[in-house]
Amino acid sequence: MKKLRFIFIAIAGLLFFSIFLSSTVRNIYLSKDGGIKRFGPLVEPIKVLAELPSLIKQVFEPPVFLIKNVEDKDGFSFFRNDNIDQYPKILISYKDEEFGQKFDLFELNTGQLIKRWEPDNKNLYDQAFNKMNPRKPQEGSDLYFMHPFFTQDSSLILNSQLTSLLVKIDKNSKTVWLKNDRNYHHTIEEDHEGYIYATTQPFLSGKYDMLPEDYDAYKTILLDDEITKLNPDNGDIIYSKSVIEILLENGYEDLLLSKGQFISDPIHLNDIQPALTDSDHWNKGDLLISCRNLSTIFLFRPSTSKIIWIKHGPWYNQHDVDFLDNNKVVVYGNDVIREESRIDPKLTSQNLFLSAKRKNNEIYIYDFEKDTITTPYSRLLKNEMVRTITSGRCDILSNGDIFIEETNNGKIIIGDSIHKKIKFVKRLDENHISSLFWSRIIN
Repeated sequence: MKKLRFIFIAIAGLLFFSIFLSSTVRNIYLSKDGGIKRFGPLVEPIKVLAELPSLIKQVFEPPVFLIKNVEDKDGFSFFRNDNIDQYPKILISYKDEEFGQKFDLFELNTGQLIKRWEPDNKNLYDQAFNKMNPRKPQEGSDLYFMHPFFTQDSSLILNSQLTSLLVKIDKNSKTVWLKNDRNYHHTIEEDHEGYIYATTQPFLSGKYDMLPEDYDAYKTILLDDEITKLNPDNGDIIYSKSVIEILLENGYEDLLLSKGQFISDPIHLNDIQPALTDSDHWNKGDLLISCRNLSTIFLFRPSTSKIIWIKHGPWYNQHDVDFLDNNKVVVYGNDVIREESRIDPKLTSQNLFLSAKRKNNEIYIYDFEKDTITTPYSRLLKNEMVRTITSGRCDILSNGDIFIEETNNGKIIIGDSIHKKIKFVKRLDENHISSLFWSRIIN
């Protein structure tokens, strides 16, 4: 009887402690001063207690770059060889251990390895760790480079999605320059003058009159994505502008505040594609911008700070936008639904999910001259069940074939509108392959 009473008291105590801890943590995160006035020096210990279960989970869970896969063959698999002789090169990034990210350049039509870069990832992480970053990762946590940019002298420019790091390494994987003054994330692309554009976030957001009067309450919480132009030779910033600011200046406050709702990641800028040529629909130097969390893309002219064209959907939560010919743009639509409510119960166990109507990703082509949208690769994406929830890349090759990176599932697929011709995975062991980190077609 005493044993049962002890068990009951222990369970009840644990329950009440959990309720107390969760309500205390909620008060800390929602209070303007971070709970300092009410809880003083206990704030940090309380946060540690609250985060302990997730930290323990991280220790026992496999690394996030490991993807369960027992069927696909390592490397390139060729299914059809028709019209692949003129395929370009491809730069692929993968991980085989923590801080073990590598970058391989291949001939796409043969699968032959041309070159490999193996930077000292741990050392780069330590150099770039910036305590001024309010959203800094836990010190010593793993490093994930995204979208490696290849230069003519065989250097690579890399950003790290989860920390404040932009770095250039030479052909021997040695550091040329490194920056950690803001968060560098998602894509890196080159313009017609040889400068590069990066998607960035300053450590402190801008101040906006549509948000609370208390700027201190959100300045470290709002993810204020910026378009940033840099010199690839030394990393110097030439131009930077907030996407929120661009939308407000061009009269799109209603797009930002749709349904009177706002989140801390309102834009989620994930691609900046500079126009390399003039056309009837854009000028050389214009930027094609992808805002995932608005399911919106637009053409922006930096010289005038004007949005010259904007389109919301039919894609949902898209990644990757590209110019095609002189009158089209290509959009990689993840077509997932986001459910971010913290008040109502969640619809699913995940906040991103594919629907019963749209069961896989889609690639959209918008034609400016005809004002039409087509999806010519639907059968290929459906046949291969391409379903990356986040990320995802595509490029239409010179012969009309399509390159697709199904990032979350660690696969590259190249094919025509119906049939796959090539598949690539990086096998790590008999049960796992590596996630991929935004491969790049090198023409």
